[in-house]
Amino acid sequence: MRAAKPDGRRVTIAGGGIAALEATLALRHLAGEIAIELLAPGTDAAYRPLAVLEPFALGEMPELDVGRFASEQRASLRRDTLVAVDPSERVIVSGRGERLPYDLLIVAAGARAVEAVPGALTFRGHEDQRRLGLLLEEYVERKLRRLVFAVPEGEAWTLPAYELALLAHASLVGRAVTGIALRVVTAEPEPLSMFGERASRAVAELLDQAGIGVTTGARPERLERGVLRVHGAEDVPADRVVALPRLLGPRFRGLPSDERGFIPTDDRGLVAGLEDVYAAGDATSFPIKQGGIAAQQADAVAEAIAARLGAELDPQPFRPVLRGLLMTGRNTRYLESDAGGHPGARPALWSPQSKIFGRYLLPYLGGHEPSDEGLFEAPPAGGVAVEMDLPLTGRE
Repeated sequence: MRAAKPDGRRVTIAGGGIAALEATLALRHLAGEIAIELLAPGTDAAYRPLAVLEPFALGEMPELDVGRFASEQRASLRRDTLVAVDPSERVIVSGRGERLPYDLLIVAAGARAVEAVPGALTFRGHEDQRRLGLLLEEYVERKLRRLVFAVPEGEAWTLPAYELALLAHASLVGRAVTGIALRVVTAEPEPLSMFGERASRAVAELLDQAGIGVTTGARPERLERGVLRVHGAEDVPADRVVALPRLLGPRFRGLPSDERGFIPTDDRGLVAGLEDVYAAGDATSFPIKQGGIAAQQADAVAEAIAARLGAELDPQPFRPVLRGLLMTGRNTRYLESDAGGHPGARPALWSPQSKIFGRYLLPYLGGHEPSDEGLFEAPPAGGVAVEMDLPLTGRE
């Protein structure tokens, strides 16, 4: 592969999360010394996939210094946010009110997490870990007996709810607390059905062994007077409810958006109806909002842009392969599914110490050089619901 020659055009990447970081690394690898500008709101990028471990004292969520990252990747960094886009003028409007020109734009600004189940503790990640830890203390002190983990209707990435339930069980058992009724309430037909029948069956057995109940095909609506009101099933008794958030798109002025504010794109990440604006990650209308998916979208965008700038490569479309690590407090399950129905997926990139599957971000975090053939082998048996005794911490 021959990288693109710098032609004076600049790629502006709006965002500081996984999709933005992966896109930066991919562009630098594929397109050589092109000009890259990052528009990020802060100096640190939190590693959200490990946030579920914090309330149980099983690990800390590391942060990546975006300033140092930008310097290492020879990218300029502007600490600001994206507010609007004027595609006709190739200008973005920042949170500070500045009008900033761009040549090619990648919108990787993420989604907004809002409350979905009134009365529940909404677990969005690091910012809610202390509240969840205090909630668990109420059960340790024998004040409460029934704890429910709820998945809002319409949220496709449900794995954190099962992790929280399993980790809560392991934590309570480890502290000799018994008699607590744990339950997951979800609109899914089966637990983690997005990963397929085999994986779903294995996770269901895992929950059953832990004594965690599951109510499927149900839409949790609100917690009131010790009862979780549910549409589609019987109401569930609950002293406390921990709910995943509802995700809403950024809805930037000047860009198309669906009814929930997400940005529609084609399979190369090009924003519908525009020529020079791409999007990747949770800001897009692809229903599954997950770090590995965001990285795959960013790779497709980077390849499309690199080819456009003259790199000799065959840019591949976004063909989602869903990969996840389900941490239980005792061991870890590797889960994999072809989320797009496309045969011939690329080699799996995974690492026991990471919950991110990024072709360039994973090697960067692990101190390796990127490889077109994959750096880590997938587990045996097709990578579906494989049990592994893995450490819960490490360099993520």
